[in-house]
Amino acid sequence: MKLKSGIILVLMAAMLASCIKERELKYDTSLLSDIVFNDELHIAYQVPAGYKVVSQSFTDSIAKLEQEADPFAEKRISVYVDTLLGNANICLYDMRSLPYERTEDRLDLYKGAYNANNQWESIEKDVFKHGDFDKIVELTMINASTDRRLQKYYFYEDGKAQFSVDYYFRNNYYNDLKPYIDASLASFHKDFQISIEMDSIPN
Repeated sequence: MKLKSGIILVLMAAMLASCIKERELKYDTSLLSDIVFNDELHIAYQVPAGYKVVSQSFTDSIAKLEQEADPFAEKRISVYVDTLLGNANICLYDMRSLPYERTEDRLDLYKGAYNANNQWESIEKDVFKHGDFDKIVELTMINASTDRRLQKYYFYEDGKAQFSVDYYFRNNYYNDLKPYIDASLASFHKDFQISIEMDSIPN
């Protein structure tokens, strides 16, 4: 039964992927920081220039508190803060262990699920594909009166969200930051690196 469900899931994902439109994103390396490799997620990516990574110990402490509050929350694995504009950050989340239904239910009911406390004046959803990923779900959350904006992206593989990325910044900076965010999104790609231990190589 489990195998049959898996086959159905893959077939549905393939059908949906064929209906999703490609989004043109300009990969401009002049707007980006150095390439980051994540061996657990098997991806490589770049954040906009001017963002610096927060210490892993601090990120892990936040993630631990979030997981204790909600075991089914996305697992925060990296945080980047903007050193120029201030009050802006980027967060990377591991979603591999989350149940498929948990994510899809929230995305189906996104206007309520992501705005329980009415902190956003508007929430919009879009679906597109780019590069190595046949499905990327975008949520754009805006509160113009408090000058806040959150753009959240879910990256799918085999019909399930594998990781997500948040770009949080002042809404008034959107036009200036859009080329940087588009370039950062365009930089995400699958990366399978094989490491060979020197001790394992025969003489």
